[in-house]
Amino acid sequence: MIIRSRINTVNAVVLPVLLILWLAAIATFICFLSIEDVNNGKADSIFKTPIYGSLILFVAIIGTAIHYIKMYKTIAIDSKGIKISNFFYKKSLAWNEIDEIELIGKSQVANSPVDATILILKNGRKIDLIASRYENMPAIRKTLQQIIECIESNDQILLSPLKATSKVDTADAIHLSKMTKYSGNHILSFNGFLLYGWIIFSVFIVFTYPNSGGIIIGLVIMFGVLYGSLGLQLHYFYMDQNHLIIKNHVWPWVNDKYRIEDIKQVTIEAPYKKSTSLRVITNGFISKLYSGGSLKFSMWKKFLKDIQNFNIDAKNEAGF
Repeated sequence: MIIRSRINTVNAVVLPVLLILWLAAIATFICFLSIEDVNNGKADSIFKTPIYGSLILFVAIIGTAIHYIKMYKTIAIDSKGIKISNFFYKKSLAWNEIDEIELIGKSQVANSPVDATILILKNGRKIDLIASRYENMPAIRKTLQQIIECIESNDQILLSPLKATSKVDTADAIHLSKMTKYSGNHILSFNGFLLYGWIIFSVFIVFTYPNSGGIIIGLVIMFGVLYGSLGLQLHYFYMDQNHLIIKNHVWPWVNDKYRIEDIKQVTIEAPYKKSTSLRVITNGFISKLYSGGSLKFSMWKKFLKDIQNFNIDAKNEAGF
């Protein structure tokens, strides 16, 4: 039996490609302006224009592409060991070459801690498997857990079929009014202020320039970007002794439900240039991050204390 990784298309392909295209667009625009300055006589040499900005960005594009290619690794696990490879290398490791497997760990990516499984080899080297890069990371972690249990009990390593795990609770009724709410005033938060401020600004511009279709289209596109990026930061939470519920101030469709007994670990994190967040990891190793930009530190502390009171493995990595 072999467990193979499956790429997460959005996180491992789409987002990196969009980032590279964005950098390429800026570099091309700077290059175009530089050529125009020479053609219009504003500069007598291309080297006296901002062309250097384009060169720096093209170098950054190459570095970004290499970084993401190195970060994504294909994985194949069987009873004998694990094979890890990417464009630059291919490595096969027998289980006796690995000193420790940290199923739930953290790896630094772009100055931000991200969810990862970490293999610590007996030679001291570490191999990070970034969870968000793989569509079937829960299955990979459950397989590695089987390996760990076999090694610890000195049993022969045999992989058994994995059962599918769902994070959605099937409970019939959950009464939010009877649960403790962990939230804040999202309108006055940084993310809410930007979002609603843009809405007010857009309305003002539309009434000022009612016949400018181009401006309106630009405002709508910008609103879509802000609604997506800022809304992602505005989750809030309900909890009692049985359930943890996640909702969102501006995305009404968000309604994630977890049974307390199904939660393996929660971590309060401080991602780079993002709001303080709650990561929930289930017993089936499903991992999801919820940014709570409306919660003040005092509310986060209360939330963390209440989580710990329910005997949930909880970690505070946000530094408060």
